[in-house]
Parts: sequence; C-alpha cells; structure tokens
Amino acid sequence: MRICAIVKYPPIQGGVSAQSYWMCRALAEAGHEVHVVTNADEVEDDYRLMLTADDRSWLEPTFGQGRVRVHRTEAHSPAFLHVPQSNPFLGKLAGLATEVIRRHGCEVIFSYYLEPYGVAAHLASSWTGVPYLVRNAGSDLGRLMNRPGLGTTYHEVLRHAQGVCVGNPLMFMGMGVHPDNIYRGVPPDLIRKCFSPDVEPLDLNGYLSELVRDHPHLVNNPRPMDPSLPVIGIYGKVGVVKGTYDLLSALGLLRKEGLRFNLVVLTRGRRTLPLHKAIEEQGLAEQSWVLPFVAHWKVARFIRACRAVCFLERDFPITFHAPTVPKEVLACGTCLVLSGEVAAKQPFRERLVSGQNVLLVPDPKVHGDLAAALRRAIEDPAGARAIGLRGLELLEGLPQRDLAAEYTRLFEDVLARHRGQPRNMTAAERGVPADRTEALRRTVPVLLEVLGERADAMLQAFLEAHPEVHANPFVDAVAFCRWIGSAQGVEPSLAEAARWAGLIAWMGHFSPEDGAQPPFDVPDLWESMKAEVPAERLRALVPLRSRWVRMERFSALPPGVLGAGQGSGGEATVLFHKRPNLYGHHFRVNPFTAELVSQCDGERTVGELIEGYRRRHERSADQVERAVLEALERFHREGLVIFTEKRPAAHAEA
Repeated sequence: MRICAIVKYPPIQGGVSAQSYWMCRALAEAGHEVHVVTNADEVEDDYRLMLTADDRSWLEPTFGQGRVRVHRTEAHSPAFLHVPQSNPFLGKLAGLATEVIRRHGCEVIFSYYLEPYGVAAHLASSWTGVPYLVRNAGSDLGRLMNRPGLGTTYHEVLRHAQGVCVGNPLMFMGMGVHPDNIYRGVPPDLIRKCFSPDVEPLDLNGYLSELVRDHPHLVNNPRPMDPSLPVIGIYGKVGVVKGTYDLLSALGLLRKEGLRFNLVVLTRGRRTLPLHKAIEEQGLAEQSWVLPFVAHWKVARFIRACRAVCFLERDFPITFHAPTVPKEVLACGTCLVLSGEVAAKQPFRERLVSGQNVLLVPDPKVHGDLAAALRRAIEDPAGARAIGLRGLELLEGLPQRDLAAEYTRLFEDVLARHRGQPRNMTAAERGVPADRTEALRRTVPVLLEVLGERADAMLQAFLEAHPEVHANPFVDAVAFCRWIGSAQGVEPSLAEAARWAGLIAWMGHFSPEDGAQPPFDVPDLWESMKAEVPAERLRALVPLRSRWVRMERFSALPPGVLGAGQGSGGEATVLFHKRPNLYGHHFRVNPFTAELVSQCDGERTVGELIEGYRRRHERSADQVERAVLEALERFHREGLVIFTEKRPAAHAEA
C-alpha cells in the first residue's frame, strides 16, 4: 500500500511526532511505502529535537520493499511575502501533499493533528479524490477547537473525512460525523526493541561534551556530571502544570539536607528561562543540566541513564490528555516517580503500589511528600532498581499489539468502502453503537439508572413509537428524554431527571441551529491584551455570554445526578454549557453566579456590572469588585464569556 502521511515528524518534539514516527516506521517494516509530508524542518527552536549525524538514517528507513520517504515544505523566506504576513503552512502542505499523491500514486491519506495537517489532508483529498483519515490529539481538540472560526473548520474536516480515528466515538457522532466513518483510534504502542531494560544507557557526559563543543548556547552548565551520583531525570515540555517547579522545590529541600545527585532535564526553548531562574533560586545550579530534546529513538537511552525519571503532571487543563511517558519509563525498567493525576489515567492503575512498582506522589504540590519519594530513589539504588523492574511487570499484562497490522486493517476498511466494496470491520470493532438501543444506553445512562427496572420496557416502548432512525444518537436521546418527561402520571423527580438528561444530550451534539448561530460572532479581545491591560481598559470591555449556555431551575432532581460535591439533588439552578469541542460541562450555580451570567448579555461593561453590584451589596467596594472580576475571569477560562467592545448605541438598537 502507498500511504501519504501528513503529520508531525522529527525534528518536531512531542508525543504526536513520536507516535507518527513509530507508525510510519512500523508500516514500512511491514512492506508499505509511506510518503511523509511535513513542515517539521520549520519547527521553532522551542520544540526542536537535537538531531546528530547518526540520527539521519532513522528519518527515512528502508526495509526491502517497505520504506519511508520524507517530503519537506520549503523554508519560510521573503519569497513568501504577503500581507498580513504569515508562514503559509496550510497552503504549502496541501499543495505538496497533492503533488506527492499524484507523483507516487498514493492510495490513502492519513493526517495526525487537526492544525494544519488534518485541514491539509481535507484539501489534498478534495483535489485528488484519494480518501483521507484524520486523527486529533489533545490540544487541537481540547483547546484550538474552542476558538471562534477554528471550531467550524475542524468540524467540516471531520464530517468530510472517510475515516475519523477517535477515542470517544459518541462525541464525534454528536459533531455530525457519520457512524460509518468512525474508527476507534489505534492506541500508542511502545516499540519494545527500542524501550526495554536492554537498551544501552545514553552517555550523558558524552552528549554534554558534544553540545558544549557544537552548541554551547544550548547548555546551562558546561561542567561534567559526577558519574558516581544518581541522575534524576525529566524530559518533555516544562511548566507549572507539568510539575516541573514542584520537582525543583522538592529537590531544593533535599539539597539543604545535604543529599547529592544530578538533575538532568531534556527540554528546550523560551520556557527554559524561568526554569533556569528557579534552578538558581533552589540552589541547584551546580548539580543541574538543562539539555536539548534528544531524538525519539534515543529517549529510552536517556531513561536508562537515570536512577529515576519523574512525570508529575497535575491540574492539567485538558482532562483527557493521556501522555505515554509513564509507559516509556516503565518499559525501560527504570524507577518512575508519578503524580496521582496521571496514575489515575493508566490502564493498570489498580495495580500501582507506591514503593513496590512505582514511587507515587498523590499531589506533587505537597513538596514534602515529593521530596520523600525522591529521597528514597536517591539513597537506595538497589531499591530503586527493584521498583523499576517490578514496574516493568505492569506492562506484561497489556496485550501485545501489531501497530502496522492495526493501521493496515483500518486503511483497508476505508479503501474498501471508497471502492464500493464490503467493509471488514464491525461496529463493535470501530467503537460505535450497533443499534439505537445501545446508542440510547450510552447517551442517557443516568436517566436509565433512575428508571431502574422500568428502563428496558420504556426503551422498547419509545423505539416502537418512534421508528425513525437518526445518524446522530443524541437526537434520539433528546426525544427520549422529552417522551419520558411528558408521560402521563410521571412522578416529579423522574420528569426533572428526564429534563436534566435532555440538556446533557443537548450539550453532546450540534443541531442545525448551532451551525447557524455559533457561540460568538465577534472576536474575543481579552486573550490578546490581558497581559498588559490596564484596569480602566478592562472596565470598558463588555462580557458577552455564549449562545450555547442554558440555565434551568429544577425543583426535584434525584440525588446524585449532579455528581460528587454538588449536593444531594432536590432544588437547584443548573448551568449547562455546550462547547465547540463538545466537552460541555454543567454545574449548580448560586444566585450571585446565575445573575452575573445572565447579565453578560453584551450590553453592560465590566465597570457597569461592578457599579450595579456595589449599589446593592453591603460589602466594601473593593470586595465587590474583586468578587465580580474573579467570577468573570473564571467564566472566561471556561469559555462561558468573551470580552469585546461595547456596541454603538445605534447598532445596539438595531
């Protein structure tokens, strides 16, 4: 098979690039011809891998008939001058992919990450007639899709794709993707021969000396590491939610106790500036080395050079983010220091035992607990080694997978359908509901739980009364909830539960009205100016509520439907917020919040809202202003409101 892969690729750093690389390599090893179309050589220094001469052969491997060939976009230059100026990644990728598909006779297009690769795949497919598949990652779905304009673009790319590789099929059906085009995304897989305890450890001092010689500006500490000391390692992006500064604080505590160790951080870019400052503040400058990212195929060698490797992500804003770093560390038999948040996302979470097969830190913000875990790894080399080897056993229970075979079967199914032939994958294999009954069970599970023993009979009665079939299961779900709520003699708590479930289903799909009326039709001014906005400028802005917000008063909600920490049911005012990525949320609101949300109607400035509350509340003016501003900033973070200019009076009247 000849495949055009429009993807992130080395020298781009990160999980999507690594997964794309291993996928292309595995397909080539299986005898396929993979043509990678990428803008990887144009990646900014912040996210660029350090590739050395011996890395080049890994980029375009050949295995008999199977091979990988990389087609790179032309570097940005004055030749691309246009106004307003940008690097036209989308145009370059789509055009280059089209040329590659035509020249090499590619049969299928695969794209990974919506921006710009999925959009480029959509264009190249429309120009060549070759079917395309698209796969999202975390930040494109969790963050970019919620930006005005981009959400519409991505929805169209997904709806027109012949294959959409997803983790949550129902959500994408809610976006309007036809069930026939949905596939369960192939999970990331470890290349066992590259991630194992048998991998040769990286010569850290050798890597350091090479950098000092050839790239001294990328080295914060040119002194050689003491090879007799244990290495504590981290790799990847750094930041507060990555737990980086929690790690430095904990190591600072251990340094004050007199413990000796080497800290090695593999990262790069502007984010290293505050990192260097924090290292200095913790007194760790002499025993810390911040070095550039190594190539994906050298990551295991770095892991093997460490006594322990930390992954301490906490409070991460994209809740479905599922990093592969923990499995990589475990596969190398190295002691893993892991946050509770990431531990809860692991398929073997029930088998994690702190001190046995992992050093678990429930909350890395508790620096004393983190320091205690690190102290154990530093002071007890044999114990750390034993923890690492027992951690490796966690992966033995996971099924052995054939990455190339899984992708090949997926591509062959898309090609069969494209040619008008029978498909070879069942609905269950693709993760989509087999029928309407299963779809309803998956879209309104709480309502069915409230129905209890009546659930099966009510489902059957509804389906008999409403035989029409909808491609979008949430349309069925909304109708079912209305049918239950309007049934003669229905008890109040059940009617309220049905109304609540109907609003949950409303948050889970796009209606034609949603397409005609997006959540906002004006730009958000806050993101571009919040870093330096003066207080009086903020007071002049107007908070505008999303059109996709509903507030409902319930008088008799059953206990438990609002989830943990939101009361025991009964009376409640609940806010329902649909987002462009369909990761909507709902929560109980108090009278202050309900009133403030309702007043974010695009007519009142922030200053006018503050003054209105000051006149009606007994608290001090400063307290009122602080409460209103904190609430508005929280609304903005959640996407409930944007901040814009006040409309002219004539326009407002029109």
